[in-house]
Amino acid sequence: MVVQQSVLTFMATVLQLAVAEKLLKLDASLEDNEQEWRAIYVLPVMRPRLEKDLPDWVSEWKVEVSPIQQLDALLEIYCSGETLTFGPQFKPIRHVKNGIWELKTPDLRIFGWFHIKDCFIAGAIDLAFNVKSHGLYAGYAGVVARYRDQLDLNEPKFVPGENPNDVVTNFNYP
Repeated sequence: MVVQQSVLTFMATVLQLAVAEKLLKLDASLEDNEQEWRAIYVLPVMRPRLEKDLPDWVSEWKVEVSPIQQLDALLEIYCSGETLTFGPQFKPIRHVKNGIWELKTPDLRIFGWFHIKDCFIAGAIDLAFNVKSHGLYAGYAGVVARYRDQLDLNEPKFVPGENPNDVVTNFNYP
């Protein structure tokens, strides 16, 4: 009798990738009595943008809330599980293509995917002005999809679908 040894490849979970620092978890700075219901992770490639560039970005809308404050507010609302309200003028989440989504603030565009419902993994961030004026939606979606494909993450790597109901719980779309 011959026993063949098979080679198994193991894919990682989001938590294993975070421990290995292949994903970085964004801290929503919730109150002590608040529980995190949703999570946002970022790829390490985003670290310089978040730590070096984002603090210097200014609002194109000339509002008193800086882009970094807008990101903090988005994190707090998103991670706390609060209802995400979509108004007729502004939708803070939008499907771009091929399972890539865009989280939005007035001044920021964050591109990534939902590994599971309510678990967003971001691969790129930029100012809305840059994305819109240079037509960068498809480019960012392509780059982030390549990052996703190369990441040693359990299959399926993303939630399919184009409806926000597929990827986020507790939102209001009038």
